[in-house]
Amino acid sequence: GPMDDTHPEHQPGVFEAEWERAQIETLFADLKEGAEVKRVQVRTAGDGRPKDMQVSLEQARALLDDPLTRAIQIYYDYDDKAWCDTLMFAAATIRIVRTTLPDGP
Repeated sequence: GPMDDTHPEHQPGVFEAEWERAQIETLFADLKEGAEVKRVQVRTAGDGRPKDMQVSLEQARALLDDPLTRAIQIYYDYDDKAWCDTLMFAAATIRIVRTTLPDGP
């Protein structure tokens, strides 16, 4: 697929990195283009307690700019495997943890 050259990190197992905003933008564009997104969860910190909600990929992308956004989890199929990308928001960088999910029914 189109992601093969630029994304060697799509390997089974766990991938962790600190990414800048531009890389996250690229990730969202790539997922929209080349992956089958199954579910997107966003965790926000509001009113003193974290809140989890299910959103679309577009909504999650818009929430990148929300200072209350703490984490975004994206479940998707790519290259005949199931993946989960977890984005955790720190001060200047965004931490990504990517795992392959076991084949389910």
